[in-house]
Amino acid sequence: MAAGTIHAQVPSREWLHSVQAELAELAPPSNWSISRVPFTLRVVKPEAYTPHIISIGPLHHGAKNLQSMEFHKLHYMFSLLRRNPNAFDTLDACGTAIEGLDRQVRACYSESIKFTRHDLARILLVDGCFVLELFLRFSQANLRLKDDPVFNTSWIISTLQRDLALLENQIPFFVLQWLFDVAVMKTDIAQEVSNLPELALAFFKSTLYRSQESVQSISRSQFIHLLGLIHDSYLPPAQIQERHAISTQPFVYSASSLSEFGIHFQRDTTQSQFVLRFERGVLKIPPLLIHESTDSIFRNLIAFEQIFHGSSQFVTSYFVFMAYLVSTDSDTELLEHKGIIENHMGGWENASFLFNEMSKQVVLEDFQLAPLCRELNQYNRTRWNEYETTLKRVYFRTPWTMVGLIASYALLVLIMVDVVYTIRSYYRY
Repeated sequence: MAAGTIHAQVPSREWLHSVQAELAELAPPSNWSISRVPFTLRVVKPEAYTPHIISIGPLHHGAKNLQSMEFHKLHYMFSLLRRNPNAFDTLDACGTAIEGLDRQVRACYSESIKFTRHDLARILLVDGCFVLELFLRFSQANLRLKDDPVFNTSWIISTLQRDLALLENQIPFFVLQWLFDVAVMKTDIAQEVSNLPELALAFFKSTLYRSQESVQSISRSQFIHLLGLIHDSYLPPAQIQERHAISTQPFVYSASSLSEFGIHFQRDTTQSQFVLRFERGVLKIPPLLIHESTDSIFRNLIAFEQIFHGSSQFVTSYFVFMAYLVSTDSDTELLEHKGIIENHMGGWENASFLFNEMSKQVVLEDFQLAPLCRELNQYNRTRWNEYETTLKRVYFRTPWTMVGLIASYALLVLIMVDVVYTIRSYYRY
């Protein structure tokens, strides 16, 4: 080879092809409904966002500490499918349909799914069938097997309720709905089941309080996943869609301060969890049950509102408001005495600490309780003006009444001084 000769190498185009493939798989951010919890929220309490015993969907699939439930998933799937005249034909139909939904499913996740088309379809099929069979056995005791450890072990159901409500532990609701229509509604038990949303909410019923009205109206809506279903089940039936920017958020007094202003607190069981009302000097708040499962669900509902911009931030608004309202132990005691707060967390985590923890690092763009805050503050100003008016009318009506009041205070001070000197003289001699 002659000296100085330069051989140009043809650059490989393979890396560009891989980039093109990645771009082709991208979904618009507006489609994202399942995401990792933002780091700023996770760092406050990481364990609240991590599944304890089961993975649902691809994000936590394969975790070593969750493998024990994989065996039970397969058993539950087989129980669900064999209620059909031909279980394996139903299995084939479900698997083929889910594989055909691959692109729509991947578009729901904010990150690239590492699993192949076939592996992802298998995850969705097994996990989806397990969830449906779990809901059916929970609602109909006659479907449970005598040796089923899921229902025979006291703590498993409550842990499953928690794990199935995690933001990172979701599969698209349309996958569950399709499996429900094929594997459940075409069997003999179809007449005993109303619809999938009500079946799912019945499973979570013991974890959170909601009014019956909100449950009955929920079946007419569309949902993105189970956590989204739980979230939307708390939407007030006649919710005002007006947005309340955070810049308009008024100051919120603590419960003790409001009590000193003459405001009373009342446990309200007629409304859903996050609907607060102020009527005739009474702040009506639905009862709030705090235990390990609800703590986790509340945090994941807030995380859902943080990443899914199409949702109303009424859960975040509630906990920001409660963080102001319950800022000291005396505030906690006041609301516990009224039956509004029931804290079963134990240890040193009191309600004021929990409310402040839950509202940390949140971005609140739509403060749903801004009108309520303005009502409370207006009431406080009105009451203070009434006190001031009464004081002026009784004690400062004329110059002579004001002089008399000042003279009375002066006389009282002189008497107190005389008493002090008398006591000191007594002990001196």
